[in-house]
Amino acid sequence: MSASQKNEFKYYLFSQLVGWGLFLILRLIVMAIYCAKRPAIDMTAALSLEAFDHLAQAFSSHLIWKWMHWRGLFDRGWKSLFLQGYLAALFMGLVVALIVWFPCREIFAEDFERIGVGAMVGFMIMQNALVTILWFSGLLAIYYFQRARNLEVLQVETTAAAREAQLHALKGQINPHFLFNSFNSLRALIDENPGRARDAVTQLAVIMRYSLTSAERKLVPLSEELRVVGLYLELEKLRLGDRLTVTTKVDAGLEAVQIPPLLLQGLVENAVKFGPAARKQGGEIVYSAHLHDGHLRLRVTNPGRLGTASESTGTGLKNLRDRLNLLFGDAAWFVIGDEDADRVVAEVNLPVSPVSRH
Repeated sequence: MSASQKNEFKYYLFSQLVGWGLFLILRLIVMAIYCAKRPAIDMTAALSLEAFDHLAQAFSSHLIWKWMHWRGLFDRGWKSLFLQGYLAALFMGLVVALIVWFPCREIFAEDFERIGVGAMVGFMIMQNALVTILWFSGLLAIYYFQRARNLEVLQVETTAAAREAQLHALKGQINPHFLFNSFNSLRALIDENPGRARDAVTQLAVIMRYSLTSAERKLVPLSEELRVVGLYLELEKLRLGDRLTVTTKVDAGLEAVQIPPLLLQGLVENAVKFGPAARKQGGEIVYSAHLHDGHLRLRVTNPGRLGTASESTGTGLKNLRDRLNLLFGDAAWFVIGDEDADRVVAEVNLPVSPVSRH
């Protein structure tokens, strides 16, 4: 039995016990009042018969429920469910009426003589059929309510799973050009400076490990991201040499602030690619982090013009926007544009929880 089926059975069982239990109390009270006005009727026998009739109806309702599941009516269209369900309810009401017919005729002999056998038979059949039909209507209402809830929960879980999968996919996209460039730099460095080459391999391994493990985390401390950004820039300096200069401006006390993994690294990588790496004379990369009105402001600038580097608004930065939207919605934003005639600036604004500031 699946989780949804167990949940459905739990609601069904609760409804059966509460519904039939309360209705039994009501029927016994009404019967006791009726018998009190007619001394000729044996109250004990009448109440016993009423309880038996009620339990027979409750048991028949359970048989109908089992039969409907066996027939698979709940998985069919509502027309088939209504038609066959109500016919079964009417049939079981008739069966119960026939079962209690003989004891009922003995206990309520005065009523049979006064009203007539035909009228009493019709009353008994209609009473039992009506009770069973009312039960079936309540069952359908509970079933469709529970199914609607299950569908709503399933939709929420499916949406969350899709968002999680999308987030993992976006986080898992590392620029392959960086890997190729790093390996080429390492190959050239192995003969020239084996010791530095070993250090570079270690740095690259740290970056790759961080990239892989970050796929399991939605947020990481800013201190971890800054460390990886530093390692990344050291590897890029192997390739670009003096063409790449770096300035860092990070306010103190922000080490524990949580940010999406590879967020700042992606901005810096984009700045290097379309800044110093794209210019013969190279240039300076400046990245900063500071608090602004309760938000973390990440800022990266590089030499160049946004109009001459249209790829910078491509897949990588689109992924960045998508990740921010999935994680923070409208509470975060990202912009990129020309700061002046020869400077591009990219800024990210993130909400900061009070706990992550300490």
